Amino acid sequence: MEIKNTTNSFFDPYSAGLEKSAEARTDTRLKARAEGTGTEAPQGDTVSVSQDALLLTEARRAAQSAPDVRSDKVEALRIQVANGTYKPDSQLIAANLVREEPGLFQI
Repeated sequence: MEIKNTTNSFFDPYSAGLEKSAEARTDTRLKARAEGTGTEAPQGDTVSVSQDALLLTEARRAAQSAPDVRSDKVEALRIQVANGTYKPDSQLIAANLVREEPGLFQI
């Protein structure tokens, strides 16, 4: 088996460019059939992407575009601390810490 057009750079195989190139190949095949040549040009490797993979890629992009800091929450907490009205619930913090990081408490 021969693999053509390989690159070493990282790329997103689910990007719109891949879909456009697939559409271009389809258009080329349809034109060849319409012209009556009956033979298709040799095609390169093809990739089939599942709906789950597309959904995961979309979720990853949404997560990457989300801000790292929720500035509205930070500002609200900053005001509470400045006013002396911030009262953290230590039991809730401890319960969440135990739930999220069980490995911290293993000896």
